[in-house]
Amino acid sequence: MRSLSLAGLLALTAVAGCGTEPAAEDHTPASARLFTTTGEITSNVVLTPGVTTRIEVRFYHDDGDQITDIEAEHYASLTFSPSTLAAVTAVSGHHFQFDVTPVASGATGTVSVGYGHDSAADELSFGPFSVSVTGQ
Repeated sequence: MRSLSLAGLLALTAVAGCGTEPAAEDHTPASARLFTTTGEITSNVVLTPGVTTRIEVRFYHDDGDQITDIEAEHYASLTFSPSTLAAVTAVSGHHFQFDVTPVASGATGTVSVGYGHDSAADELSFGPFSVSVTGQ
């Protein structure tokens, strides 16, 4: 009887273990958000002429959870429209961070975020998000 109970316990443990194995994590984002050192700016991207702003892109699942630990194998891009709105420079060693310097004072436009497995970051696109460059 004791061996039967032990065998039953082992079988139950094996079945329970299958249900608790972590599923392969999905790294495909449903959305992107933009941040600076002061917080999220996705809904209100305001740039100041002559001032370079570091913008970090963060990607999220459709349930709102941030996707972390993917920057080493994935890339982001920022594309401003019109293209003369701001100059973008990728931060060395960071695939999701950019130094953005507005070109035109008092201008408005949009920025779109690209995502992908190479530096082109052209597999998915998010946005466009509104951008304004304050006058001086």
